[in-house]
Amino acid sequence: MNKLSFGVFLICVLSCNSNSVKVNKVNESTTVLSKIKQMEWVLGKWEDKLKDRSLYEIWTKTNDTIFTGRSFMITNNDTVFSESISLELKHNELFYIPTVSDQNNAHAIPFKFISNENTEMIFENKEHDFPQRIIYKNPTPDSLYARIEGSDKGKFRKEEFLMKRSKQ
Repeated sequence: MNKLSFGVFLICVLSCNSNSVKVNKVNESTTVLSKIKQMEWVLGKWEDKLKDRSLYEIWTKTNDTIFTGRSFMITNNDTVFSESISLELKHNELFYIPTVSDQNNAHAIPFKFISNENTEMIFENKEHDFPQRIIYKNPTPDSLYARIEGSDKGKFRKEEFLMKRSKQ
């Protein structure tokens, strides 16, 4: 009788422990997905039009773990800059991954999500020449503020971009 009671007790303990692991995995998955959900506001078309140039950024949701984007600048009807971008959850981490055709031998450069400070989503790659940080912020529902920054040939440099949500 004691052996039978111990066996039933052991099965109950192992069963409860297994459910605890399943709950932890669900909670971990939800937490990881929340990282990319914090960036859903970026989906859509953004623009900054000045008299001598226009900057555009267009984002779409591929699935729950990948957003894809492209950014390009037009000056005098000529595309002077373009890049493809993806926001991807990989190995429980969020990455901002730009690919610029005429930089880095057209290889994608991953920037790891490191922080969400003051509503700024900060991505970093300390090994990259410039920039080492990419920051996105949504100061108002219809505005996108992006900043790239880091050391460039030994000096701190930053570039800022303020775009409005396109009405088209």
